[in-house]
Amino acid sequence: MNATVSVQDLWSQILALPAGDRHWLQDKLKVYESEEEEHLTPYTMEELNARIDQALADVKAGRCITAEEADKEMEEFLATL
Repeated sequence: MNATVSVQDLWSQILALPAGDRHWLQDKLKVYESEEEEHLTPYTMEELNARIDQALADVKAGRCITAEEADKEMEEFLATL
């Protein structure tokens, strides 16, 4: 069975629901939205500076790869998808 419903028809059906069912639906949609959201917080300047210091220490210690090596690794990875 192939059924199509317009957004307006769906909205009319939602409005026709008893109040308790509309509240149930509202709660379900809130849960869905909260699962979709990422709760990101910005870094502080101290955190940013610590990350920069760590990156510089990694480079100095040789724990890095060239841009060409990174490109090659990315191409190889993408080829597996």
